[in-house]
Amino acid sequence: MFRLAALAFLTLSCFAVEANDVTDAINNASKHYQAGELSQAAAQLDYAATLIRQQKAAEVVKAFPDPPTGWQARDADTNVAAGAVLGGGISVSRNYYNDQHSIDIEMLLDSPMLQAFTAMLSNPSVIVMSGGKLIKVQGLNAVQKTEGDQFELQFVTHSNAMITLRGDTAAQSVIEQLANAINLKQL
Repeated sequence: MFRLAALAFLTLSCFAVEANDVTDAINNASKHYQAGELSQAAAQLDYAATLIRQQKAAEVVKAFPDPPTGWQARDADTNVAAGAVLGGGISVSRNYYNDQHSIDIEMLLDSPMLQAFTAMLSNPSVIVMSGGKLIKVQGLNAVQKTEGDQFELQFVTHSNAMITLRGDTAAQSVIEQLANAINLKQL
């Protein structure tokens, strides 16, 4: 019980420190801006935005489903891009594996790159011409593609996150199972 309380306190303390760092950076940006130090103001705002994206990435990691029976999963990798890279997006990925197969799930959030994919999803002709098939995942339009022995499933959530699942065609049913188990509310 004591360990649980200590862990909860440490977790809350980490978020409090990050929140203070964010507000400190925003306050510093305001001071620099008022002093006419525009480069320093922009740098502080970029720093605050990066800290916020790091917090969001830590929350997004919780959206990944548990590995199916007989499978294992590596820890999730997060990548928080600065404004010029991916338009300031967040990329989070996790690998699932067993003795025979490997499946990767990648989530891209808050990136202008999503607009092009969302436009493609709204035009089934483009999907078919590119070798894809339009299906539903958790009630959302998704594109399913098979190239050789590789299977890919992509969809965009209501919260504007693009999710891509890739693996062997032999693992297609597990890929679909994982896609339907992603906690979309966590995004």
